[in-house]
Amino acid sequence: MNSIKFIYPSIVIALIISCGHDQQKPEFNNWLEQNRSTLATSINYQLDSICVLSDVLTIDTIYRSMQGPYSRSTQIELSHIKSDLIWLTGYKCEVFDAATEIKLDDEFLCHNNLNYNHPEAYPWKIKTLGSEKRIFTLTAGQTAINLPEGTGIPVKTEMGLSFFSQALNHNYNKISLDTYQKVTIYYLENNDSTNKTTPLYAQTPFVTTKIGGPNGGFNEKTSERVAPALMCGFDSANTCHISFPSNAKYNPYRDDYGRTYNGHWHLENGQQVFTTNITNMLNLSKQERIIAMGAHVHPFAINVELWDLTFNTKLSTLNVQNHRDKIGLNRIEFKTNLSIDLDTNRQYALRTYYDCRDTINKHTGMANLGLYLLE
Repeated sequence: MNSIKFIYPSIVIALIISCGHDQQKPEFNNWLEQNRSTLATSINYQLDSICVLSDVLTIDTIYRSMQGPYSRSTQIELSHIKSDLIWLTGYKCEVFDAATEIKLDDEFLCHNNLNYNHPEAYPWKIKTLGSEKRIFTLTAGQTAINLPEGTGIPVKTEMGLSFFSQALNHNYNKISLDTYQKVTIYYLENNDSTNKTTPLYAQTPFVTTKIGGPNGGFNEKTSERVAPALMCGFDSANTCHISFPSNAKYNPYRDDYGRTYNGHWHLENGQQVFTTNITNMLNLSKQERIIAMGAHVHPFAINVELWDLTFNTKLSTLNVQNHRDKIGLNRIEFKTNLSIDLDTNRQYALRTYYDCRDTINKHTGMANLGLYLLE
């Protein structure tokens, strides 16, 4: 078995809680138990769906990853659903020609993120990190996600949902195309059925690269006198960047010793390997179990790996296929029915491999894992 050969520092495992209010909230299973008298907790396995369209995104030139036109926040109204609680089971995104209504290839899809609305107003603690509380990410090569049968992510219908959409064009210099993204949300509705579902939550750890500050790893003590640096890099408004609140006790983009990091980087030609300790990003307060996982990467990615650093063991690999005749992702592997236990006394890493073959144009890399864990 291959092993990761790199030196990583001892990382202070901090509580990754953005505010004290969240600490007082119960976890979902406890909240559900407390509210059984007022909420039907059984599930009807007749799958329902909602379709919503993004704004029109005009493609009129080459737009590399994260450079295309975007729709910041499209609201998804759920108030027409009778149940107070639904269970998300899947998500799909399709790209259409706005003029002809013809479905287009997913090469025009940069990414589409489904997010919680008003996560701070939920009666239970949302374990998902990041300001946006991302639930699903879809991109070229992975335009649909279906969670394992019998599982779902609980959502309060009164809160609604929202999604972010961005267009892409790596291959056509002369183009004038109005597009929109059509998303389909699949869900189960609470009713008096005797069937039950297993609650999941999403977590999105990601690879970072150091862009400033003293030598050493994240939060590694140093005697160098370096002024704290502000987070810099790409604008989070129009990228797949995962932002963190300013008052978060843990921020993966900067440490306590003035080091700064970015979740995106410029690719060099040829093979490159990027590895990040993601223990803090997993936000483990107890043993957790991954049952499904996907990835969000850019063109020229080869794969994404999850590692147990404590035992220097590879836990899982997601393979990526690129188009051979053009720039773009053909397929990103999505795995279900996993059973990967994560322990609070271990360290974990995310590793990604890239092989940029374009010697003319500049490209960026990134790697997020979309983990779905038992509540």
